[in-house]
Amino acid sequence: MLQRFPLRTDIKYMSSVIAPVEQLVCAVYVSSAHKLMGDEELLDLLRGARQRNEARDITGMLLYRDGNFLQVLEGPASAVDELIAKIKRDTRHHGVILMSRRGIDERQFSEWRMAFRNMSKSHADEAGYSPFLEPSIDEDDEVGESSQLVFRLLRRFKDVVR
Repeated sequence: MLQRFPLRTDIKYMSSVIAPVEQLVCAVYVSSAHKLMGDEELLDLLRGARQRNEARDITGMLLYRDGNFLQVLEGPASAVDELIAKIKRDTRHHGVILMSRRGIDERQFSEWRMAFRNMSKSHADEAGYSPFLEPSIDEDDEVGESSQLVFRLLRRFKDVVR
């Protein structure tokens, strides 16, 4: 004979069973490589990042230019924060500057586990080009004004790559 159990609907029980939805965040950082990276090194980095990002539900994009990185990471706050901490410990680069970290309602790079562009090749004549990544990045630089430029650059990148 089948035994029936009463359905529990009290708030305390339901909140202990239903996992809360974690806040999505978008983080943007810049850093400088310890040495210039070749195409194969960059592709290896990208392959690994895409694989790990898939497992962590992280999306975003990575720009590289003459030894400097700019990366956007989107995903659950804990996953993005853990990845930022790991990136800061990565010995392939230094001077990691977190330019922005904010809550978001929706992803801007939802289709990409990690979009990528090597900007070391000349793109100066292309629409939307910015010299933002040309100088070496210094931790003492003011980032307030730069963060607005970053988001304009990111929006342009997204529109051009589609």
